[in-house]
Order: sequence, then structure tokens, then C-alpha cells
Amino acid sequence: MAKSSEESPSRRTFMMVVIGLISTVIGIALAVPILGAVLNPLFRKRDIVWTKLGKISDLNLKPLTPKFVPVYFRVKEGWSVNTLPRQVVVVKQVNGDLLFFSNQCTHLGCPLHWIAARQKFLCPCHGGMFNATGQVVGGPPPRPLYQWVHKFGKDKDTVYIQNKFKDNPKDRGI
Repeated sequence: MAKSSEESPSRRTFMMVVIGLISTVIGIALAVPILGAVLNPLFRKRDIVWTKLGKISDLNLKPLTPKFVPVYFRVKEGWSVNTLPRQVVVVKQVNGDLLFFSNQCTHLGCPLHWIAARQKFLCPCHGGMFNATGQVVGGPPPRPLYQWVHKFGKDKDTVYIQNKFKDNPKDRGI
């Protein structure tokens, strides 16, 4: 007496379920490393490195007159070591303190230009303006200029810049 197909699964149905489960396991096993490789850059921190900016006495700083100084960070990215060029804007305040700003607008990251006649940094993209101490004085930028993390050497004249900003919400290297 033969059983009906409602009482027990056929051999074909059983094999389809087993092959489906095996395919699902293989698909998940392949998807995990692929997703890990794709999403890794979003969560990985860059190496935090210090780079010598130079001697303050060599910059000939005048109060509230910015000086644009190029700096190059050597950062390991994967298997290679890359050199990342950046600009540091050094401003000497009236009281003699030094500020080290990024030259990128905090709105969309456009490079800033110093307009000496206005005594302001101007963003050419959307008209953002910052004063010599990095505060927003006009336009769409939501926050003041980012300040580089820095330290002075033993001689108190040499400055070292770290490839990260003070108050960086993600606390990642640049």
C-alpha cells in the first residue's frame, strides 16, 4: 500500500530542502568576509602620527596674520605607506598664543583663502567667512574652524602636529 504525498515528503522534496539549507549556509559563509571587507574602512581608525611642522621662529608670525604651512603625514593604509599633504594655518594671537587651524571650511570642506583687506578667511564655495581666530562670522558653516592637535618640542620652539583635530566627533586620524 502506497502512502499519499500528504503523509510523508517525497525524496525530491527532501533533497530540495537539504540543498536549499546547504546553499544558505554557503551563501552566509561567503557573505560575511565580503561584507567585512566592504564595511571595514568605515570603522577602522587611521594611524595617529606626529609630524614636525617646523620652528616657530622661522615662520616670522605677526599677530592675527595667518601663515599657511604645508605638512605631510606618512600614514600606513593597508600594505602601503602613503604621504598625505595637508595645510596648517598658524595664527599668532595678540597675547602671543598660537592657534593651528585646518584650512578647510567646516561646511563642506572647501579650501579657505585669507583676504587681508577684510581680515577674514573666505570660503569660495558658499561664501562662509571666519575671523583670524577661526570663529564663524558669516555664511553657512555650522562650527568654527577645526584646530589641529599639536605639541611643542623640548626647545619650546619646534611644533609637532598630529593628524587629528581637537574636538573631532569621530576621533579618527585625518
